[in-house]
Amino acid sequence: MAVKEKPPRGLLDNFSAPLWERLGLTGTRPQWIVKGQHRGYDWMAIELDHQPTGMVQSTYVTTTVFVVWLPRQSDDWYLPGSHITPDKQVCVDDTCVYAAALGQQPRVRTWIQWLDLAVDTAEEVISTEGMRRDESPEQKAERADDASWNTLDANLVLFCLVPMAVFSFLNAMMLWEAYGDWQRHGAVIRCHPTVPIGTYLQGWKAVAYTASLAAPMLIVLKAVYTSVTRIYRPDFFVDLFLEGLVWVGAMYAMHHAREALVASVSQACKAY
Repeated sequence: MAVKEKPPRGLLDNFSAPLWERLGLTGTRPQWIVKGQHRGYDWMAIELDHQPTGMVQSTYVTTTVFVVWLPRQSDDWYLPGSHITPDKQVCVDDTCVYAAALGQQPRVRTWIQWLDLAVDTAEEVISTEGMRRDESPEQKAERADDASWNTLDANLVLFCLVPMAVFSFLNAMMLWEAYGDWQRHGAVIRCHPTVPIGTYLQGWKAVAYTASLAAPMLIVLKAVYTSVTRIYRPDFFVDLFLEGLVWVGAMYAMHHAREALVASVSQACKAY
């Protein structure tokens, strides 16, 4: 019967491209290991402590990773990135197959299911060895663009889109107010009850004012489209991060453009 063992020093360094690196886990430290054989394959279960993957970093969490050794080392082992999902994460490097559910420690009685999953994946990997050698350039490009779930992208979407949504709502309210002014008075009016002098924007200045409110919202729509179509794909982080920077720059520039428009027209406020 397999029993828990103390992990040897440098255990995690012995793997070339393990699951915990694919998921971007930090602060990894093995607590114990269990070794055995299943369906003719050597396997190891690693109880792995690591820092949480959410936006808030607090205490450590634990994930049990199941490792199955392939018959030999080969650069031809391949598994599509779609095997890494929010519920189960399975991947392969040049030596092993890895299977886990992030943040979970399955009960021992369910280990057989995880070992079956890892061994089934190993047999799939073995059966497709070398198939990538004959791929066309189009197939290679498509494979390189495979989606692969990770925690970083989901956190980035929240980090970028939440402030975008808040400021877009404020811009939409200001647009609605400007539209109401235009409907009633044929101009965008900025007057305050306690200040005798205000702003009365007409013609191209009114158009420029409303455009300065709408332009950043178009960038937000592009960011939403990128999040829906590109999340978990290569370069998604760079794409969304750059769009976020463009949005921040546009918001800053458009704010100062509106301030300049408002300052350019001053007249006595009437009882509008």
